[in-house]
Amino acid sequence: MKWRDEIEQELRRAREAERNGNQGRARTSARRAAGIAIVELERRFPEKQYGGDFMMQLRSFASDPATPEHVRNAADRLQARLTPTFESPSKHPIDDAGIIVQFILEQLS
Repeated sequence: MKWRDEIEQELRRAREAERNGNQGRARTSARRAAGIAIVELERRFPEKQYGGDFMMQLRSFASDPATPEHVRNAADRLQARLTPTFESPSKHPIDDAGIIVQFILEQLS
């Protein structure tokens, strides 16, 4: 399966989970979608190394000064842990993943 197809599959899973009221699963699938895009960015630009797993990649990507602020902010929200009251800083994880994926697609074209 191609990396773009994998991203779409994860985003479909995220949307389905959100429709079913499973915000945790939606957030996880959105993180995976963003992570797949980051892996492809690393593959094409070997000088960019963000980490070994999706969470480390999101954290590193969120602190990369070469990435526009709005994209870093989306990555930061997506990687953030739940609050003590079990709320996510990313109120719209699918949208945050979309911001990251779109930015990376632009970088790769």
